[in-house]
Amino acid sequence: MDTAEAQKKAVLAYRKGWKTAPWMPISKMQAYSARPKPVKGPLLVSNVTIPRPSPEEGEFLRSKLWDIYQSKCEGVEKLDPPASCTDYKAEWIGIRNDIKDPKAPQPDGTDQGRFRDIEQHTTNDVTLFYISGGAWFRAGSPGSRPLIQQLCQRSGSRAFTFQYRLVPQYTVPTLVLDTLVAYFYLIAPPPGSLHKPIDPKKLVLVGESGGAVLHLHLLQFLQSLLRESERATITLNGREIPIEMPRGCAFVCPGADFALALPSVEKFKHVDWLSEAAPWVQPGFPADKIWPADPPRGDLHCDNSAICHPLIDASTWTDWEGMPPMWIACGEETYSDGVKFLVRNLRASGVPVTFLQYEFMPHVWNVIIPALPQSRHCMKLWGKACRTIGTEAHEQTSTAQFVKLGGLEMVPRDIDSLFDIPTDEVLKRMRAARDELANFIWNGPGNGDSKL
Repeated sequence: MDTAEAQKKAVLAYRKGWKTAPWMPISKMQAYSARPKPVKGPLLVSNVTIPRPSPEEGEFLRSKLWDIYQSKCEGVEKLDPPASCTDYKAEWIGIRNDIKDPKAPQPDGTDQGRFRDIEQHTTNDVTLFYISGGAWFRAGSPGSRPLIQQLCQRSGSRAFTFQYRLVPQYTVPTLVLDTLVAYFYLIAPPPGSLHKPIDPKKLVLVGESGGAVLHLHLLQFLQSLLRESERATITLNGREIPIEMPRGCAFVCPGADFALALPSVEKFKHVDWLSEAAPWVQPGFPADKIWPADPPRGDLHCDNSAICHPLIDASTWTDWEGMPPMWIACGEETYSDGVKFLVRNLRASGVPVTFLQYEFMPHVWNVIIPALPQSRHCMKLWGKACRTIGTEAHEQTSTAQFVKLGGLEMVPRDIDSLFDIPTDEVLKRMRAARDELANFIWNGPGNGDSKL
């Protein structure tokens, strides 16, 4: 697939397959995504459980997050408050540098022993906190392990990932709370944890699609606390934890413009499998015990009245002052204008941001079509960013490049000219689209045309 035509053909073939595949109920897709997969080759996996905070600490964190949600409301949003904290399944992931056989079994032993093996094979002291997307209704691990394995190999770091609660059983505020619990578990683990406390300056936030969005919400939470006090702290796991920003972020295709209000939605509909209406709000989509929700709503992750809330769609937040450096890649996809709007606001807030856009690539192409040269190219640069972000080796100025089809020529672009619609007009369009969708509710199959 070295030619532009072959690459286009692969993208369009995937899009056609997605658009014509039979629909499965949400619960079946969830179960399929969570099916066990063998761990083999150089991959190392150590399973752990993130324990729920104490009732007092968990309720304080939940209430604090909900206060921030309410402070950013415009008065039209129907939001569910975060559910109470729970326990979470999580994984430490690394690689064995001395294993070349892709079918080699994972060594016998305990999770504690495998964790020691992971630490022994890392070549630096950076931890990657990886969150997967999957529209927030698909289980992350084990499906995300191949991506994480590549990032560990290319960065020399260990990685940590966890399973947040899924939509539609829960809505986004609960998923954000889950992300906060996991973050504070990393930097202030309770007694008996396998890892030692991680300095935030040695922690890189990594994710694709909705996973990147959850990280952006985590950053907004930290920003809110730091604006209350430069020496803000929070008490969890019996410790008073100073609030600090992490080392940096490396994201592929962060979800943006959930209202589908910007020109890229129409412009790239022939490229992106994600284009047009989501299957699960179509009249013929099969219902099951979890979808439609109880009570019914307009989309899996929240009521449509809330799709422009900054802690639902992070691209609607324009003030990113104080955030760590970011590396962001996207395709020519439905969300690309929303991503460019996010990048513009990051830069305007003084955040160093490296931005890449890949010609004719759909949403998360590196995940869905790994054989593409663009996928290998992206994984290489993503891994490098995980290794260098927040260090002197990483560019501290903001840059943008366009990666062309065919030979993958990287053409510099003016980062200040990526997106020319004024901020007020962008937000006006997003809110208008939200208001059009606000009254739509999916009650199950056979209820008329989708409004999305």
